[in-house]
Amino acid sequence: MSRLLASALLVGLVIFAAAPTAQNAIAGDWDLTINSPQGSITATATMKQDGEKVTGKLTSPQGEVDMAGTMKGTTLTMAFTVQSPNGALDIKVNAEVTGDEMKGVMDFGAGTADFTGKKK
Repeated sequence: MSRLLASALLVGLVIFAAAPTAQNAIAGDWDLTINSPQGSITATATMKQDGEKVTGKLTSPQGEVDMAGTMKGTTLTMAFTVQSPNGALDIKVNAEVTGDEMKGVMDFGAGTADFTGKKK
């Protein structure tokens, strides 16, 4: 019985020790490639994670914007606003994160663009 209890305790400690890594899966610097209707755009994202809350900055040839969203499991959901010649444009991001890579879609309201990312 004590062996069973010790084994269960060991498994619990391993799971607990791995939790902080999963909690900060998105934190860090990312290189992004966005396949927009105007062609391929390279960008960088710097992300911070506090529990499920994610904040960051996206830097591209069009400038720098603040982003905010959530990371639930392996699903990243973010939103940001850019200024265009036609006014403010709200962009929603949905991605799946696997290790040091992500793949997803940016929704511009009038269209979408797929993208990939790799953690630096």
